[in-house]
Amino acid sequence: MIAQRLIEDARAAGLSIEVEGADLIVEADCEMPPDLLAELRQHKAELISVLAAPPRDAVPLSPAAPAVSTVDLAERAALIEYGAGVPRAWAEGYAALSLMPVPTGFSPERWFRIVEAAGVFIDRFAGVAIECGWSDLDVFGCDPDRPDARFDCMGLVMLLERMEVVGIDPEGADLIATVGGAKLRFRRRPLPQHTVPLWNLADKQRGPDAG
Repeated sequence: MIAQRLIEDARAAGLSIEVEGADLIVEADCEMPPDLLAELRQHKAELISVLAAPPRDAVPLSPAAPAVSTVDLAERAALIEYGAGVPRAWAEGYAALSLMPVPTGFSPERWFRIVEAAGVFIDRFAGVAIECGWSDLDVFGCDPDRPDARFDCMGLVMLLERMEVVGIDPEGADLIATVGGAKLRFRRRPLPQHTVPLWNLADKQRGPDAG
């Protein structure tokens, strides 16, 4: 995983890397490697997601997980939006994704890969996708009841847990498998009317009576 590898590389280089409020703090007693610093800046959203997350054995996997304050979400969204130059809706959505409990139907491992893939996409391709007319649902769409299984509702991010984007245009995206190097073409197409962005799954888990 890119974020975890960067954290390990940073610590091996003698850097201290942590999240403080809405900031990613990198400190060192020696000169910081410029190439590593460039990568840390490029993947800021992913690093914040990993570093700010509680330990896995402390994360409740049920809909009863405690709600995150709107202040926390707003701070994280502002940082992601500033760092990656993404639309506010995408920044807020990714901030919610990185903090919400694992939705029904996903293993913790698979969900973590999807959230990390969303961060990679935002860092590298959000600006191009917006210029090409991609919508929230084109990128983050899913079925509200079976997000893990309804492929007809899946946006691009749902395919990226084991794939990487290498190109994007108004008609679709070119992908390559992280293992084996197989190539795939994702084509934009009309999605079913009930399709929702991934971050809406948090509202579904809280239930209609949640405050």
